[in-house]
Amino acid sequence: MSEDFISGLQADLVEAMDRYERRSPRGRLAAGRYPRLLRRATLARIAAGAALIVALVAVVVTVARESDVQREAAPPGKKLVATDVERGVRFSVDGRVLTVQLLPDRPEVLETVSGAEISATCGTNVAAPPGDPRGETTLVRRWPAGETSLRYRFPRDVSSWCLLGRQSVDPIVASVNFPLAWSGAKEQIAETANGWVRQFASSAQACNDYYTGTGPTACEPERRPSEKTRQWAAEHRGATVQKIAVSGDRAAATISNHGFELGTVQLRRTATGEWLIDELGEDGLTAELRRKLRGPGG
Repeated sequence: MSEDFISGLQADLVEAMDRYERRSPRGRLAAGRYPRLLRRATLARIAAGAALIVALVAVVVTVARESDVQREAAPPGKKLVATDVERGVRFSVDGRVLTVQLLPDRPEVLETVSGAEISATCGTNVAAPPGDPRGETTLVRRWPAGETSLRYRFPRDVSSWCLLGRQSVDPIVASVNFPLAWSGAKEQIAETANGWVRQFASSAQACNDYYTGTGPTACEPERRPSEKTRQWAAEHRGATVQKIAVSGDRAAATISNHGFELGTVQLRRTATGEWLIDELGEDGLTAELRRKLRGPGG
């Protein structure tokens, strides 16, 4: 808050009070008989009032700045969009309304859903363990023949993940995970962890640009990833960070896919402020990070 603003505020208050005093008979009498005394009293009241207003404004500004730090990058209820690129299906969630749009370069998907009973299963905001039916909701609608989009209206907010299915042909038509909104350091941590997930899912190399391997487990790229590693990498396709815990220059993030937790990555902040993964799994995770990660809102 600038000194010019404070001075201007005080001057305006002085002028307003002076006009008020001179409008009343008592004020005009006092101004005529005791101009100096009135001026001192007026200024004293003005100074006290201005100080109080300045203090209140400072508190409001401070609270607003702190709110900016704590506020999520995207407010709850904002429209979320994610695309299953491999199958050519775009999912859009706006509160409890899901819109599924088929991309034009996948005509085989249109043939699969056209005129069929298509189920949409989405993760809800209900706090429930993985696999608990309370954490997901399923709706079934007949897909209009020849149409490239369909809308589902759920009874509650769905913004975690969605899966489109047809039991009679292919159990899974398409699926996506909606990225969560983070702010501050958690945004950088999520970006690093999600980047590692994308590279690992596409290359089956756990040691990539986002994993430094400075932790107890050595990081050495595999020349020919094993079948087990390739299968694990395939499970990470479309997975995203769902929980983050931070303690000083250490952090941990859990990675989930369609409501099922796949694992945890541990990160360390470098001297330049960059967050990099230095350990996979929960081995060596500090008690504080473990508590924050598993506790409410961790």
